[in-house]
Amino acid sequence: MNRRGLLVLLVVVAVLSALGVLAVGSARGATAATAATAATAPDTGSATPADTVTAVPPLPPAVAAALAAGLPVVAWVAHAGAKLEPCGCVAGMHGGLARRATLLMRTDPNRLLVLEGGGWSGGGADYQILRAHTYLDALALSGCRAVGVGSAEVRLGADVLADLAAGAGHPPLVCANVRASDGHALFATFVAVTCAGQRFAITSVAPAEAAEAAGAGLTVGDPAAALIDLQPHVVGMRLIVLADLDEDHLAALAAAVPGLDLVVGGAVAQPSQSVRAIGTCRVVHVANEGKTIGWWPWGDAACAFDLIGAGLPDDPGVRTAIQAYQERLGALDLRSDQTDEEMTALDPGDHGAARYVGTASCITCHPRALDSWVHSRHAQALAALQARHYDVDPDCLRCHVTGLSLPDGYHRHGSATASALVAAVTCESCHGRASVHAAEQAAGRAASGTLEPVTPATCLRCHDAENSPSFAYTAYWEKISHDAR
Repeated sequence: MNRRGLLVLLVVVAVLSALGVLAVGSARGATAATAATAATAPDTGSATPADTVTAVPPLPPAVAAALAAGLPVVAWVAHAGAKLEPCGCVAGMHGGLARRATLLMRTDPNRLLVLEGGGWSGGGADYQILRAHTYLDALALSGCRAVGVGSAEVRLGADVLADLAAGAGHPPLVCANVRASDGHALFATFVAVTCAGQRFAITSVAPAEAAEAAGAGLTVGDPAAALIDLQPHVVGMRLIVLADLDEDHLAALAAAVPGLDLVVGGAVAQPSQSVRAIGTCRVVHVANEGKTIGWWPWGDAACAFDLIGAGLPDDPGVRTAIQAYQERLGALDLRSDQTDEEMTALDPGDHGAARYVGTASCITCHPRALDSWVHSRHAQALAALQARHYDVDPDCLRCHVTGLSLPDGYHRHGSATASALVAAVTCESCHGRASVHAAEQAAGRAASGTLEPVTPATCLRCHDAENSPSFAYTAYWEKISHDAR
């Protein structure tokens, strides 16, 4: 077999692997084609590196001491965005509900006040609402006592929030200043709980400014006024407020409402290493988008923080809940499965007559570039999702296939023949639709410039700070370096 023929074979193998027909380099799918790939391909790490499981660290010393003394301890997370787990595109990523549960389960959750601040939801699309339900299920398995409502939740609107609040087994959603537009309550104003022999009332407030972007059927009142109205109903209980506010507004709220015991944030950039005292109220906050647990032993002058590290083992119950979400997501017909230009990370704009035609169309004129692609992680982008069972998740697919939900792009339930052209991060993911260019070359005409120039901004559509935190254009280009030949 000559070099070009072998290259064609490798492209076919890469596409079949992405579609799940072959599992290149794994125990299943051990065919002559995979053997050909193994014989010719250097080890470039086409599979995402796995994190090494580490031992579970002990509780922060101040937390352990408070629990031993029988004192209540508050543990909270805020602004997690319904992230069930890190995307896993690179090793060493922090966060994840299954790991978080492992840290919380180092002691009996009944001895803790486990709370979730606002910003826990992740959007209003049908699959994102399903994910939010799963997120709340996992919080219940982690011993969460109450879930706050913030700006992100207000944007969802009354119907979605009511649906989430009514989910069987979910921890209670609580909020003092968000109601339906007709005045009726969508969820409890507060929840009363007992911890370490003391009674607590837990509520939340969304910022008044959230009203400007509120979803249908919601009204947002003044946070301070709502808390003042609540106080007669919580006499004899310590009042904890989950506040989706920045640092200055957290302090202002504590000053404006006498009688609060603890204000927990929030929409902040930095965690509160020291506890801010405003009268008899204490103000604490945690940042890092759900990747850090904040701890406050009641009455201490300082907080403790646990980074939810990459090597932590998963809690089995939460892992099972995530797997059930993946299975259900794969079986559903989503609105985004139809043509939806907002789903792809690529430019969905008007490209005239140009269409996606697949990487195999590039072989004749660009064999060296294709050789580089075949041995890159881009060629195995969909296979990497399949290994983690996220090949049905639109938020993952948008950067692991070409043209998700575009008319000529990848569709979750599309035919294998159509998907074969776009079932990876193909040449056209970066260079744009190539049908016109390929036709011009086949006819011997000069290229009319229908392909897109590749710049660092091209890469940053997917290699962003969240999913590719160590991305550096020069270093990453070396992994896929190729010229036009």
